[in-house]
Amino acid sequence: MKRPLETDGYDENDDEKEISGGIVASVIPDEFLEKHSSEFHKACRHIMRIDKSLVEIILKGDFPLFLKDKREVDFQFYYDKLASAIISQQISGIAAKSIKKRLIDYFGGKFPAFGELHDELVDPIKRQKVQACGFSARKMEYLESLTNYFCEKENSIKDLFANGTDDEIVEQLTKNIKGIGPWSSKMFLLTGLSRMDVFAPDDLGIARGFSKYLSDKPLLVEELKRNRVAAKRSKIKHKKLNWVIYDDDLMEKFAAQFSPYRSVLMFILWRMAATNVEAMANNEKEFISN
Repeated sequence: MKRPLETDGYDENDDEKEISGGIVASVIPDEFLEKHSSEFHKACRHIMRIDKSLVEIILKGDFPLFLKDKREVDFQFYYDKLASAIISQQISGIAAKSIKKRLIDYFGGKFPAFGELHDELVDPIKRQKVQACGFSARKMEYLESLTNYFCEKENSIKDLFANGTDDEIVEQLTKNIKGIGPWSSKMFLLTGLSRMDVFAPDDLGIARGFSKYLSDKPLLVEELKRNRVAAKRSKIKHKKLNWVIYDDDLMEKFAAQFSPYRSVLMFILWRMAATNVEAMANNEKEFISN
């Protein structure tokens, strides 16, 4: 078994325990595990092997994305997720909720089906009414791009989501939908497709959580920088932040040891980034439902 990077929580004797699952059972209550999927159990076992200290963050609250009792999803669900991502771009959460509510009200109390919205957008008068829900001209263009893509490529999209790799899905979404970039695509992989190995070093919360994690681990910082071939600079702007921004390649090197469960690591880092971890854990349900 490959030895993880050095962290304060790693014990080489845990390898054997990890195989049996005892390391998880001994630190995570059964009632917590029973609420979550078997894949989440595996993720916890893997994470505990690397750093048992993360259990404190894990136990701050349930992980809604990985709960057993989740609703069945259909093709429209994926459209709703991507449309909501477009609505939320570059505006406050309150403003996004307001626009989404007006759109739902306009369509009789439900989020519009992509075919239904397509018919509205081709009619100039109805298109104006949709835009009056609060969309800028640019976001209308993005919404139309998404709607046309789903109407014209339904079968290929279904195959992509069912069988495509994470990289293939990101590539196709960014190529075919205006306004959907790599970050939005990765969030869709996470909250829309429930992929287990997503990692986004360009996310501000992830970068902040990572910085907090490393704040008392100078030896780990040194190890991450050792044998560094080429720096992959962070795109996060330093606005007099009171925490260190680490480059993407260092974050990716650290996260690689958590593969194939980096999605769970993402939620852990988001929790670590929050000033109120319990509140952040409670907000995760809203995050995955948007």
